[in-house]
Amino acid sequence: MGDTKKMINTIFLALDGSTHACNTQQCGGGVGRNMAEALWRLRGGRTRLLTAIGDDADGQYLDNIAPGMLLDGCIIKNGCTPSYAVMLDSRGECLIGLGDMELHKHITPELVNKHIKVFEDASLIVLDGNAPQATIDHVLALCKRLNKPGICKVGCIAKDYRP
Repeated sequence: MGDTKKMINTIFLALDGSTHACNTQQCGGGVGRNMAEALWRLRGGRTRLLTAIGDDADGQYLDNIAPGMLLDGCIIKNGCTPSYAVMLDSRGECLIGLGDMELHKHITPELVNKHIKVFEDASLIVLDGNAPQATIDHVLALCKRLNKPGICKVGCIAKDYRP
């Protein structure tokens, strides 16, 4: 997922369609992807990521950050890489976050099953809360069956209330 941060330079924000000066920062992102990249770096490339990214420029950028981290089937042809944009006020407080997570519907139990050997060999399974509920349930059941520790991390508090 690509993240974009826009910090407004003025104290007063008029929601009237006018343009406000801001500073922009763009980076790779997504809670699960960031955790996977950190582990990939700490473990000398011995971490794998099952996700869904597009074959667009953002997807290529994310794939190149940590070569070999993505599993087969994660790059969706003609897909738009999931993205998150946040608008901050001049103090750094979040005004609004916008997320395009449509491609995450491609993270399916079938994709998980395609990579069952990776799950069997893993010492820890970390799951991002943006995956479909059926996939989250499938992975957590798989963790239990394989007797593997599993963590499901959400990036948005509203998603914490999902069953």
